[in-house]
Amino acid sequence: MNTALLKKSGLSNRLYVHMNNALQATVPWTECGVIMAATQGISSILLQDLETRLSMEGESLVVAAAYEVEEKSVIILLPGQSLAFTHFIALSAKAFLQDAGLLDGGMAVASFPKSATASEEALIDFVSFFNESDPAEIAVYRGHPQSSEAPRVVMIDPNADLLDFLNVRLGLQGYDVSPAQDGMEGLRLVESVQPKLVITELALPALDGYQLIQRIRKSQSRACKIVVLTDLTVEQDICKCFELGAADVIKKPFSPMELEARLRRLLA
Repeated sequence: MNTALLKKSGLSNRLYVHMNNALQATVPWTECGVIMAATQGISSILLQDLETRLSMEGESLVVAAAYEVEEKSVIILLPGQSLAFTHFIALSAKAFLQDAGLLDGGMAVASFPKSATASEEALIDFVSFFNESDPAEIAVYRGHPQSSEAPRVVMIDPNADLLDFLNVRLGLQGYDVSPAQDGMEGLRLVESVQPKLVITELALPALDGYQLIQRIRKSQSRACKIVVLTDLTVEQDICKCFELGAADVIKKPFSPMELEARLRRLLA
């Protein structure tokens, strides 16, 4: 992407101004979440509805949305919010825009200065990242390429929202996450990625969690650690997981902090 063209468009400059106004508001925020979405034209009423809808996701949550006509993009600022929470809010924003028939491309999220220092150069880079993002996903801008040394994790669950949430949450902890929504897809990922860790639900389409664990234990990836993250809480299910070779079993609903602590222990 030609950064000169981005500067000429003015989008990164306007984002820079909006961002700094938010960070220097009456309440001196130390960080600011940003969501960008490619959309068709959106009315001021719908934009206000979007702000209202998102503000209901958190107590005292401040939401400021604007539509950039030339670039056909919605910008949503979340003063004071982390990257993980910004991604969580982006899931609701995506659902709102899809329901209204307005989403017309990709979405990207960032939080400054978590992703990078809130400089105009960083925002130019973020806009470029947004323009090049996959239209099917919510892309997460971290300001620098992910380290090749990041522990590889394959995460398998039919719940797409949970996959999105943990993809970002674990990514912020330094993991290289590859998500899948069914057992067969997950097994293919395990064989190709050769992860250090697999996180899987038991109730999976195509190949259930028990079969998946058995297949992994007979494959070239048999040395990887397997964590079961499941709704199934019957004692026999838990015992069977350990018998098949799971390293840990975590019941849903779960604490993300507890999950992260258990993963660190397994990989230590």
